[in-house]
Amino acid sequence: MGMYHGDSDLQVERINVYFTEATQGKYVPRSVFTDLDEYSVNKIRNSMYGQLFRPDLVVNGKMSASNNFAKGFFTEGAEILPELLEKIRHLAEECDLIHGFQFLHSISGGCGGGLGSLLLDHVRQEYPDRTIKSYSIFPALSVSQVVVEPYNAVLTMNHLIENTDETFCFDNVALFEILRRTLRFPSANYTDINQILAQVMIGVTACFRFPGQLNMDLRKLAVNMIPFPALHFLMTSLSPIQTNSYQNLTEQSLVKQMFDKNHRISTIQPHDGKYLTATGVFRGQSLSMRLLHDLLATEKANHRFIQWIPNNCKIAHCDIPPKGLPCSVTGIANHTGIVQQFDYLLQPFKKLFQRRAFIHWFIDEGMEEIEISEADNRIENLTKQYKSIDNQ
Repeated sequence: MGMYHGDSDLQVERINVYFTEATQGKYVPRSVFTDLDEYSVNKIRNSMYGQLFRPDLVVNGKMSASNNFAKGFFTEGAEILPELLEKIRHLAEECDLIHGFQFLHSISGGCGGGLGSLLLDHVRQEYPDRTIKSYSIFPALSVSQVVVEPYNAVLTMNHLIENTDETFCFDNVALFEILRRTLRFPSANYTDINQILAQVMIGVTACFRFPGQLNMDLRKLAVNMIPFPALHFLMTSLSPIQTNSYQNLTEQSLVKQMFDKNHRISTIQPHDGKYLTATGVFRGQSLSMRLLHDLLATEKANHRFIQWIPNNCKIAHCDIPPKGLPCSVTGIANHTGIVQQFDYLLQPFKKLFQRRAFIHWFIDEGMEEIEISEADNRIENLTKQYKSIDNQ
């Protein structure tokens, strides 16, 4: 439970979007945290922010999923699923008008992948007309020491294709590269990575949380970004990444960096493919909307955009700038180059699956081999859809 410290009414005008007022002037985040063992959730409970969260909304199991999707989906995860669903129902009932749900998870593990997919399936069944958005961390398979990560990632992707409306894709390779190259961190850890992810999420959700001239909500974002239901895998960019570079921020620099590969939270090469849609979420009162529209139209001409989707480059604007900055932009793109990310998962997966390596670990937990084949086929079909658009 926490209190707002400040004197701006704008900061709390929409605070109930993500917070519930527990008592007069004290707020609790509307969120549920879970893991299949106690270690991670205890870190939350014992952290400096632990007192912000309701203890009953931090849920853990008794045994780790051991980096096994099937354990998270069929056995260990299934044990705590009823409790998780009850917590989510309770939070949903407290809302005056629930727009949707956000999932934050890694796709390569037993909990984030297996339990995350199980929970996603049930939330979709219970709330079929609500928007579901996920922030999904893709693995760095080239340096992974977990041999079954390709299985976990492909199996999780199968559920993301079927059940989410918007999936924001991040990969650890790109995040570490940003820390090394742009921020010049001599050594980076997951706390540093989480800071970048938090900044992206803050940007994506800014127009939900604060007023602005050109605002949007979860559903409007999906309408603007997703031309076909299956093609809902999005990549992001962020400017500024360095907090000490704010003195150089102008409308021109923000628009340019929105498309700059050095500001993209992905290893995808944007010249290898086409943009279906793009949105820039700009923050800051000093920005000129007319100038931003003109600059965006000019910048769009320098990139490969699908021609048959009208008005496929949008602007959203929030008056409230990020803390410590006069302005910023968070870019969101639906780009056919996302297939590079899928291929990166499928190549090591196919090498393992062709030899049926390690699949007994999944079958022993209740999974059938055909489920693995179906996940493979679904990602292949999704890849073909993106590539067919790229060839038009």
